[in-house]
Amino acid sequence: MATAAINSKQCFICKKEKSNLFPCGGCSEKFCNIDLPKHHQEHVVELEKIANDCDTFQQTISEQQQDLTHHPLIQQVNEWERDSIMKIKQTAEDCRQRLIKSTDDNIIEMKKKLNQFIA
Repeated sequence: MATAAINSKQCFICKKEKSNLFPCGGCSEKFCNIDLPKHHQEHVVELEKIANDCDTFQQTISEQQQDLTHHPLIQQVNEWERDSIMKIKQTAEDCRQRLIKSTDDNIIEMKKKLNQFIA
């Protein structure tokens, strides 16, 4: 018990017994008036690093969001679109050619029958 009482009156950094110790709200340790500003500065540096990491992360997300045109899945969708359009165009052209041939064949057949009727 005596050790706990001595430790509670010691500065966490310098370990010196001080009559005026100040608790840190961030870590709940007690510091003398000389070491508290140093400890506070350590927290400031840590928070700045966290803020910088957060900014870097947000910048990375923004860059990726803006550069979606080069995303492999977007490129795959673009390729699928081009292939689908080509297939549709080819199918439409095939249908046109069949219709033209069928119409030509029907016209020729009608002319033959008409000629047979007239002759």
